[in-house]
Amino acid sequence: MATTVGDVRERSDVRERSTPVGGRAVRSLRVSAPPAEAEGPLVVILPGLGLPFYTLPTARALSARGLDCEVLDLPGFGAARPRPTRPNIHAIGLSAAGWVRARAAHRPVVVVGHSTGSQAALTAALALAGERRGYSLVMAGPTFPPGQRRILPLAAVTPFAYRDDRPRELDPAEVGRGRTSIVEMLHSGMRDAPERRIAALRAPLTVTSGVHDAFAPASWIDTLATSAVSSARTRTSLLGGSHNNLFTHPDELADLICLAAADAVDWR
Repeated sequence: MATTVGDVRERSDVRERSTPVGGRAVRSLRVSAPPAEAEGPLVVILPGLGLPFYTLPTARALSARGLDCEVLDLPGFGAARPRPTRPNIHAIGLSAAGWVRARAAHRPVVVVGHSTGSQAALTAALALAGERRGYSLVMAGPTFPPGQRRILPLAAVTPFAYRDDRPRELDPAEVGRGRTSIVEMLHSGMRDAPERRIAALRAPLTVTSGVHDAFAPASWIDTLATSAVSSARTRTSLLGGSHNNLFTHPDELADLICLAAADAVDWR
C-alpha cells in the first residue's frame, strides 16, 4: 500500500507540503500540481490504514483528468514524528476536516476515503456539515460491515479481499512505522457503525468497491447508500479489482471521482 518517504521524494511528479492543523503539521502529497493554486475542485484522499503510497496511481489518474489532488498522510505513518493525530478513524477525520478548512475554504472539495480511510472521510464530511456546502464524499472499499466487526470473521474474509492485489503495493518501512498503531486503527474502525452515522450526511455520496473486495461486498455498499437518507444524492458503483483497486484500477476510480467532483460543484 505504501512506499518510503525517500521514494516519494524522488518521484518528480510528487510534491510534499506541510499544513498547520490544530497546532501540528499535516503532511500531504500533491501529484502534478498546477503552478498556481487552482480554483476548481480539489480531491483530498484519506488512505486506508494511514499508508499513502498505494493511492498515488489514482491521484495521477485524477491529475491527468485535470483535477487537483492531494493525499493526506494521516495519522502520519509516512513521515517522521511527531504525528499530527492519533491512529483513530475519528481523530483522522477531524484532522482532515481541519486541513480542508485551512487549504480549501473556498473551493469545491471531494473527500475520498479508502478502507478505514472511508470511515475517517465520513467523520470529516460530517464535521464540515453546517459550515459549508460545495463538497462531496466518496467512500471506496468501506470496511467493517456488521458481520466483520470481530477478529475471527474478519480474518476469515481477509484472503478473499486481496485476491487481485500483489505484495508490491506494500512498503515494509511504512508498515513498520505504524506497527501497533495500525492495530489501534483497526480496532477503532471495528467499533464504528457508519451505517448509523451516515444518516446525518447531507452532502452528495458515492460508495464504491472492487467487485472482488470481500471487505466491501455489494450488499454493504447498498446498505450504506440506502442509509444515507439525508444525502443530496447517492451513487453506488462496483469497479474492477479487489480491496486495493486504487492501485490496480486507478482509471476506473478516477472516472468515478470525476462524477463526485461534479456533484461537489453542483451542491453549492
